[in-house]
Order: sequence, then structure tokens, then C-alpha cells
Amino acid sequence: METGYRLLCSRCFNEKIAARGRLDFQHVQFEPLTMRDGAGAAHGFHFRVHLLGDRVAINAFELKDGEPRDYEFQILDAAETDLFALMARLIGRMRRGLALRHLTIDTGRLHIADRVARGRIERDAYEDDSVPLLVIDGREIPWAEFGRMLMSFEGWQITLEIHDRSAEI
Repeated sequence: METGYRLLCSRCFNEKIAARGRLDFQHVQFEPLTMRDGAGAAHGFHFRVHLLGDRVAINAFELKDGEPRDYEFQILDAAETDLFALMARLIGRMRRGLALRHLTIDTGRLHIADRVARGRIERDAYEDDSVPLLVIDGREIPWAEFGRMLMSFEGWQITLEIHDRSAEI
């Protein structure tokens, strides 16, 4: 820390981590890809490869206002894994994730479809840091709106499971 922080591109970051771990790691830069969701809407994904010591992650994300938003996917495996095979697995995961619809619109309002809502937890930039924002079906859902959706199940039981971002659920 005496020398300060440096911003590194993904390739430079991976080269530094590979050198420290004495790994033979060949960085791959994947081209952006457009895929359609279950409703037929197109989504443009960018990819980032990160070597994490003995593991490697490939992140797929959409950009919104220059930041990763909406749909995001990640796959994680051993550092020695063939990155092209790992990318093929990620694309399969993305296809399955995009095909699922967890929200429906009825009478102009969003509702949870089939009693299951899968997504990810983000920080709501418009609220204080203690209020989450959910991203379900690539759509940002404020916590209060999700609460309203849950009220259609008043009196029912609920199970809440939280998984690592690289898990396929």
C-alpha cells in the first residue's frame, strides 16, 4: 500500500495474478454478444475474465449508463480450465437464465409469476445503503415494489435462499 493503488485492465490484472501464482494463464478477450430473452427482447452482453488465484471467473453483463446493470451472469472454475469451454458453459447458463420469466404484468402492475422470483441483490443508489434493489428478469425492482408484489401472497409461507453470484439457480 506504500506505493498506492493502480487501476489495471483485466489483461494486466490477470498477468499480475498469474505471475504471482506462477500460473501459465493465457488471457482471452471475448467479443460482445447479443442474446434474446424469453419475451424476445435483445440484450447485449460484454465479458470480463478475471483470474482469482487458483480460480477463474467469466462475468457477462449488460451496460447501462456505462455501468454493469440489468442482466449479469458469472461462472467460476479452476484457473487451469479451458476458457473457451468455460465460456460455452456460461452461454448455456445465460440462455437458460434469459428464457425464464419470474415477473408478469397484470392490470398494469408487476406480479411474481409461479410463486418464484430469482434475481440478484444490488444497492439502491436512490436510497440509503440499507435498502436493497432487486434485479429480476433484467429489471430493477425497488424494495417497496417487491414488497407490494409479496403482499399478493399475504398469509403464505416463504423460503428465502441466497446463493453466490456464480451459482446457477
